[in-house]
Formats: sequence, C-alpha cells, structure tokens
Amino acid sequence: MNNQPEKVNILVVDDKPDNLRLLSALLGQLGYEVRKVINGQTALKTVQAAPPDLILLDVMMPDMNGYEVCQHLKASPLTCDIPVIFISALDEVLDKVKAFAVGGVDYITKPFSEEEVFARVENNLTIRRLQKQLRLRNIQLQKEICDRQKAEIQLIRSETKFRNLFENAPIGIFSAHLNDGLIVEVNQHFIGMLGYSHAEVINQKTIADFYVAPGDEQLMLAQLQIKGKVDNFAAYFIKRDRTPIRVLISARMNVENNCLHGVVMSHR
Repeated sequence: MNNQPEKVNILVVDDKPDNLRLLSALLGQLGYEVRKVINGQTALKTVQAAPPDLILLDVMMPDMNGYEVCQHLKASPLTCDIPVIFISALDEVLDKVKAFAVGGVDYITKPFSEEEVFARVENNLTIRRLQKQLRLRNIQLQKEICDRQKAEIQLIRSETKFRNLFENAPIGIFSAHLNDGLIVEVNQHFIGMLGYSHAEVINQKTIADFYVAPGDEQLMLAQLQIKGKVDNFAAYFIKRDRTPIRVLISARMNVENNCLHGVVMSHR
C-alpha cells in the first residue's frame, strides 16, 4: 500500500505559453503537480473532469476572460470551493474589487517574482487545507451529535420501559439507604400492599418500621451482614390500618451505591 501523501495539484490558465512554462517550472520546484491550459473553455472542462487544489488564472484572455471563468467555477458545487489566484501584468488593469467579487482569493502580478508566487500559493493552499480539516471536523461533530442524540433517545426509552416495569410489577419493590435505612424508592404495589401513600413512605420510613416483631428485623439484618443478601425471608409487616400481613422479603446490599434493593411479596 502506498502511504505517501498525494501531491498538491495546481492548474495554471494563461494564453501565453511562456508564462505557463515559467509558472510550471517555479511550482514544480516545490513538488507540486502542475497542469497547464491556454484558455478559459478548456480550463472549465479540465476542472470539471479533475478538480485541482488551486487555480492560477490569467485575467486577460481572448474569448473568455479570467473573471468569467471564475464566475463559472464559483457557480458549480463541484468547483466553488477551489481557491482562485488571478494573474495580471503590471501594465494591465486588474480590477481588484471585481476579482474578489467574483470569488478570487488573491492575485499575482507579472513579471513573476519567485518569492511572491511561492508565498501566495503556499498561503492559499494552507488556508484551503485548514478549511478542509474544519469541514471534516464539523462533519465528524455532526455525526457525534447525531449518535449522542440517538443514544439519549434510546436511554430515555430504556428508562421509560424500566420505569413502567418497576411501577407495574406485581410485587413490592423498594430501595433504602444503608446508613440510615430510609426508604428512597418504592413502586405502586409496595404502597398498595401496605396501604400507605408515596409521601408517607419516601424518606419517612425504614423497612424496620414495618416489622411486627423486632426479632425479625434483627435476624434479617444479621443475614445481610453475613451474606450481603436474603432470599425469601419470612416476616410479618404491619399495614397502615394496623393489621398484620405475612410477607416474604428478598434483598441485596449494594455497598458501592450505599443502597439496599429488595422485593416484598405477600405470603399466606
């Protein structure tokens, strides 16, 4: 596989063969790949077939001048982003305002100064390279934003699905803090089974508050301390109307999140 970077491709458009040869020689010294055409019509066909990285365009040419060529280039989505540097002789009238108005990015005057040609070409190629990088980065950012939005939508759907399962589960579900035992979350079945409202339970009661016999609470805590869990632990809970209900409790300690998660089922 060839990992060498592709050569920068420059198109020179001038009706004077001597100018074409001189510019081609100058730019070739910097390692650029140079193509040469002698009129505007040929230039447009050449650019459409294989867009260059930069165009050096003579202003004064027969049939179609440089301004007209540039206007055609800027009107096409395929070629509108290619930087165009106008070429004009010192004794020719270069309408700088018009040159920039039709889409030119810079200009070089004849006779050519090697340093000026190198500086203006390098400067505009650097700008084009940075614009390409910015465009690619923007595309990447848009994709990342799109992917993040899709992930957020999927997360919301998953959370909604989980919440529906949690709220509509046919068993009581609870979460409580390990340090103070306060219940921080319960589902509808839990409060319905015991006759309380959410407001009377959340951050107001502990699981211990529901036990009829304190010994059941101590036994369950002992099992949690030893195993970190209990499975189908039988006990009696007291409902809001003060009637007892026999239940089975299964719970797991989550030390990392400082929580106790469990389920409660009525047991006859």
